[in-house]
Amino acid sequence: MFLNPSKPVKIKQKTVTIKKTAPATANNSPRTPSASHTRPIPNRTLSGPPANRYQVTPSAQSKPREPARRSLAVSHVQKRKVSPSTPQWASSDDESEEEDDRLGKRRKTRPASSSSEPMNLNRTLEPDLGRRIRIQEAATNGATNGASDEKLENGASTEKKAAARRGSLMHGLSMSRGNEAKNYKAAFTGCDQTPILQLQYPSPSRPEKFEAVNPLDAQEGYSPLEDIYFCIEEIIQHYLPPDLASELSSDTEGTVRLLKRAVSKNSPSDFQAELSKFNTLIKGRLADGTIPRIMDSMHAIPLSLVKRITAQSYNRIVSPHAHRLRKVKGKETTYGELLTPFVHKIFQQTGLSSSHVFVDLGSGVGNVVLQAALQTGAESWGIEKMHLAASLGSKQASELQARARLWNISLGAIHLLAGDFLETPEIDEVLRRADVVLVNNKVFGEKLNNDLLQKFLDLKDGCRVVSLESFGGGAKQGVRHEQAIAGLFDEERFDSGTTSVSWAGESVEWFVATKAR
Repeated sequence: MFLNPSKPVKIKQKTVTIKKTAPATANNSPRTPSASHTRPIPNRTLSGPPANRYQVTPSAQSKPREPARRSLAVSHVQKRKVSPSTPQWASSDDESEEEDDRLGKRRKTRPASSSSEPMNLNRTLEPDLGRRIRIQEAATNGATNGASDEKLENGASTEKKAAARRGSLMHGLSMSRGNEAKNYKAAFTGCDQTPILQLQYPSPSRPEKFEAVNPLDAQEGYSPLEDIYFCIEEIIQHYLPPDLASELSSDTEGTVRLLKRAVSKNSPSDFQAELSKFNTLIKGRLADGTIPRIMDSMHAIPLSLVKRITAQSYNRIVSPHAHRLRKVKGKETTYGELLTPFVHKIFQQTGLSSSHVFVDLGSGVGNVVLQAALQTGAESWGIEKMHLAASLGSKQASELQARARLWNISLGAIHLLAGDFLETPEIDEVLRRADVVLVNNKVFGEKLNNDLLQKFLDLKDGCRVVSLESFGGGAKQGVRHEQAIAGLFDEERFDSGTTSVSWAGESVEWFVATKAR
């Protein structure tokens, strides 16, 4: 079925122009998008906890999968100008912070009046009824909380394997001590000793410890108090009943408001008392079964919670080494990172779930692999040849495994490998089982892209390949010689929306090629 490799093959394409539809108004209900219409659907602004806080992303509910076509077609979705009133994936402040954190740059502070993630980030992927999100009591040894990315020596004890699966937690306390202590000042003046704070997460795990300090530069570095605030907001919003959540998130007498008031009054005793009250409440709701019951009704994790957990892991493990990553040699085929809301959109479009296998070719520090394991529960694989990035990826996986236990969330199996994806037999075996493959080939050369296409011959029918450059259309320097391989795939083109990648604020194009024949 393959043509002569020495003969170039011209890939047929067609352009489909999608007519813009008028935005929904109060008198005009949103229309159901067509299969080729990929504009994000605006989320309604809600007041107070929603009746169904784990609502499916609208487009994921209403958009059926497009049947496989008989010939290669790249459907072009018309780009649109973004007006100030156009709803985005998240608020600009929130997205700017995540982008700057991941680049190791100065980040914007969050507005003083804002505590939790914007309400529109309560959207989720389509519910996965086959997934149990809460860690079951029988799995307290970590057996169901994902596989370690480190290869243990033959004959390693069961205890060591279980410990590896549990991961290693870095408390917030460690972030402001040691060499970093010089960058912090006491949050409360007049104290003989800096208070140590403890936050109880919605799990039987012991509380995480923090130091009551603030960064010297309010716009730079890790803030223990902000970490506590945002974690509390996520716990209130997603782990407690709506009536209690509404009470605890009050702008006047809510938990976070009272904690901030204690800081402004320079009252460490009030802060400790309010935090202790919250911890006691969470322990009580764990003991009476409220939190387990709510979690067992969840079949998808809200995006704001995904962002909070992954940001905690990233800030503790990767951010301190961001300057080293920028200086590392051999980055010719490395091109930035995909931000969390964009990865959410990729998972939504490809229908990734806990029954699937996900592979990231060129996984960097492991961000997308870890998000896949956390958000979808999929068996998640990544491979990275840059030593520093691969090493940080392994450490970040260990941190996420431990941190997911704090949040009482069971992960999909995580496997992060160090090596070249073209020369690693283990990845070849996994690709044969893969359901979704991601490759950020934005700066890959013609030869590397063609080598990848050769590997994709072994993908199973229905496997989806997500890329930042088309495998069916030709590179900037002309049409590539795909030797009829691209004819095995049906490819669609999409726009990411603004602030989706670390290297550009504007929307970027991305592609999904489905193995159809």
